Amino acid sequence: MKAFSRKGSVIRARMSEFERTILASLVQQVAGLLEGDAAAAPSDPFAMWQAEMGAVDLDFDDPVLARLFPAAFADDEQASAEFRRLTAGRQRQERLSNAGRVLDDIENSDEDIVEIDAADCDAWLKTLTSVRLALAVRLGIEVAEDTSELDDLPEDDPRSFVYSVYEWLAYVCESLLGLGGQR
Repeated sequence: MKAFSRKGSVIRARMSEFERTILASLVQQVAGLLEGDAAAAPSDPFAMWQAEMGAVDLDFDDPVLARLFPAAFADDEQASAEFRRLTAGRQRQERLSNAGRVLDDIENSDEDIVEIDAADCDAWLKTLTSVRLALAVRLGIEVAEDTSELDDLPEDDPRSFVYSVYEWLAYVCESLLGLGGQR
């Protein structure tokens, strides 16, 4: 990938088909986690109303979802559950909307150039951060020092590829940072 650059209100980068495919797949996977049980049509009218309002039951036992929606109160599980109940729906909808924006931009890319409207830069950064958090959980990265072991993985270790994607996403984020607010 060639770094993002900006001309006027358009941010663009050169990405290979492989890079676009990997990125789209990862964004779709995170969006799938965020959809939770929303795909199942509830028969209870109250449950349907809750689903329409974004109140979808997410499995916070999944470590990725727990990382994306951290406990608001470390020492009060009940207060954290209530906070999630009140805020997770809106956060989930925003994350799904951002993921949809990224997927649309990737899908509408012309050959190897991905174009982003500068107004959508935040949606991209938030989505890429969510994907990196999901990969970090799967790789067991909790603090910066956890990457030391991953840096030395042999090429035939399956985590090696995932870690290289995790690092590539850091480059993509860094390339995008600051371009959304420039004039």
